[in-house]
Amino acid sequence: MFIAKDITQFKSLFVSKLKNMLSDDELGAFILVLANSHQDAFLQNELQTDLESTFIALKDNHKTGKLKAPKDDIDVFEKLLKLDLDDIPVWQYKTIGDWEIVYNSMRQMRPARSSSQILSSIKQWFDETRFHFNKSFLKPEILWEGVYKDIKLRVLFNKFPFSDYHLLIVLSPEKNSSQLLTQKTHQYVFSLVDEMREIFPGLGIGYNSLAAGASVNHFHFQGFIRQQKFAIEKDHWQQNGGDKEYPLEVKRFADAESSWEYLDQLTESDKAFNCLYLNNYCYVIPRKYQGTVDLPEWLDGAGWIDMAGSVTVSDAETFSLIDERSVAEALGLLSDD
Repeated sequence: MFIAKDITQFKSLFVSKLKNMLSDDELGAFILVLANSHQDAFLQNELQTDLESTFIALKDNHKTGKLKAPKDDIDVFEKLLKLDLDDIPVWQYKTIGDWEIVYNSMRQMRPARSSSQILSSIKQWFDETRFHFNKSFLKPEILWEGVYKDIKLRVLFNKFPFSDYHLLIVLSPEKNSSQLLTQKTHQYVFSLVDEMREIFPGLGIGYNSLAAGASVNHFHFQGFIRQQKFAIEKDHWQQNGGDKEYPLEVKRFADAESSWEYLDQLTESDKAFNCLYLNNYCYVIPRKYQGTVDLPEWLDGAGWIDMAGSVTVSDAETFSLIDERSVAEALGLLSDD
């Protein structure tokens, strides 16, 4: 079994694990639960009471100097102290032309990590001294851990999620592999999405290479469960048989073998890329290295979900003013043509 037997059990597990994570002295866990609770009204209602009582206790501990946490978490907490939790909205969505825009105010509090680094290669050695998914303090953030089809999986919550039921899926975490796709792992994830899509309707998996939005150099994918289609899936784009040109080069593959041939070429050429595994397809988007293009602030650190046409912004003004042409032009800046 992968995580749960069906979508109902999955959502129940998702909520219960978040609730159990909360405590009066775990600031990082509080931030994670708070960010996840704003995905929709259901999660907000399920978690609001527990979050409010925990927030009061954390504030008391902070005043007395009893609250110990990493600097990143303290910095986030200092920002939260200036807010009323009720004023943080659930994610808001709008469609402009082909693009989906999501207003998610908690994303502005996320530390940049390596997604802001300028790299010269997508091939980097794993560095145990940097952040990775074997750190002991991450144990409370694990949603599920087990073996599926002979590979050990660790599934964690995303601390600052940007897609519905956002998951971090770490393959063979004990191997300390760097963020570099292989034929075996590509085929594994392609088949995982195919096998699980009836059990978890709307399941998809995204992948960022290094220099393409990956913020952790420890081999992982990003899972999600959402019902609405991404812009990249629309029939009128050339990659899907239509006649309209997507702002980026996109190739869509219906099998793991042919898609790996292309991915292998990109890897051998040291090209940055994003992947989206969804509905029996693998979408591959080669793109310019992060940090080599002057992008709008709202697209900085762009990864697979932005390449798929769902752009997350973290302030209300940008959400209100952003327009279709601006999104298409900004995505086009990352084109590797």
